[in-house]
Amino acid sequence: MPQPVPVRVRSWKQRLRAAVLEGWPLKLAAIFFALVLWLVVSAEEPTEEWVDVRLALIMDSTVALRDSLPSVQALVVGRGRDLLKLYAETPVIRRVVGRDTPESVVFDLRPNEVDVPSNIDARVRDIRPRQVELKFAVADSRYVPVRLALDVVADSGVRLTGPPRADPDSVLVRGPRNAVHDIVEVRTVRQRLVVHDTLSYAVPLDTAGLGVHVMPDAVRIRTPITSIHPARDTSER
Repeated sequence: MPQPVPVRVRSWKQRLRAAVLEGWPLKLAAIFFALVLWLVVSAEEPTEEWVDVRLALIMDSTVALRDSLPSVQALVVGRGRDLLKLYAETPVIRRVVGRDTPESVVFDLRPNEVDVPSNIDARVRDIRPRQVELKFAVADSRYVPVRLALDVVADSGVRLTGPPRADPDSVLVRGPRNAVHDIVEVRTVRQRLVVHDTLSYAVPLDTAGLGVHVMPDAVRIRTPITSIHPARDTSER
């Protein structure tokens, strides 16, 4: 009498392995096309996302930014494929900073100021932060008079016939705006100047502690003089 063929009962691990490995090329292709389809559909679906915004400052040549620019983001609404483009073409907010700007400025930021590239179909719903504070170093320049701080005396044989004069009589000061505006004059160094002819004498300016650049840093001093002739002795014949 023939013996019955035994039936092999597969364990759950074997069944799981078979389910995963059997027909794996078709299963992998199905997953790939499902992912592609999901990406295509997602790219066309409207969505919103926070993206970086570049703060562009159009500054006068006399103005310099003291600190780094803060981080700004905008909440942009549009199709997924358009929002992806914003990572390569960053939206921009522009500000003009002139030479009359204060050293510290608080700028209000509004969503309608965000410039989105024209080839991207998206709109800005919100922006963060709504305010940014920027600090600037503003330079200025102006001419101020030269003040003489000299003790001018005549050498033997001559006498002074008028006050000394500086050439030039005003100099250009250039530097931080507050420091420039506080300067009303630039003095020469204090020294004794003995004059014995009508030639001009170079005298440096005292620029220590002014905190600005002075051009030129020295002036020529000219003093009118006349010779003193000894009185003729009338007793001599």
